[in-house]
Amino acid sequence: MRGSYSGNTSAFQADAESSILLPRSKHFMISVIDQNETFRKFDFSSLITAEDNNTAIGIIKDIIASGNYFTNSPKYQTKENIFARPEPIWLKYRMSFLTSVFMYLGREVRVGNMMAWSFMTNLEGAEDREKLWHDHWHPTRPDAKMLSGIFYLHIPDDVKDRDTCGTEMAPNGPDKDGKFFVRPTDGNWLIYPSNQWHRPGIVQSNNYRFILAVDIEYYL
Repeated sequence: MRGSYSGNTSAFQADAESSILLPRSKHFMISVIDQNETFRKFDFSSLITAEDNNTAIGIIKDIIASGNYFTNSPKYQTKENIFARPEPIWLKYRMSFLTSVFMYLGREVRVGNMMAWSFMTNLEGAEDREKLWHDHWHPTRPDAKMLSGIFYLHIPDDVKDRDTCGTEMAPNGPDKDGKFFVRPTDGNWLIYPSNQWHRPGIVQSNNYRFILAVDIEYYL
């Protein structure tokens, strides 16, 4: 287990230098970053294995097959709190997420409500991305703060542009400039404040992409 962010300013300078504008047409440029001071990654690839991800994906498929998903959101988002399930496999994801939150904050804090779910998406269920901008800011107490996390369980092998298949962020809001994609990294939690506008990356495959997403309240 190691945090991708070391706290070293030069590390973020290197990340900034690796942020690129990728030409997708003569009229459209896409900004891609690896991470920055707001959107940070924490590496658990030495703890969470490909076998673990396959086990989690199998459970998610069973949940979707049982019909336990939302019908008023893009296909397929599970309804239940994944982290409340009894299978031991979820302990790795839950504890690595909590550790990532503490590392992001630089201290251990008191936590409150935590909700985890999964998305299983492919081209068949793809929707108009302009309608998918959202944030996760819904604290249940006025003194609560919130962080969110994303973990990529599986990205299809036939995805042609991995840089844009993860998550697109709009730190200035969806109607303003400054949007960028955060490049997905296997085995890493991506942690960010829950009030940040974002939407799923560009769906590129008929095969399913699987992610875990989590919101957590905390108190300083």
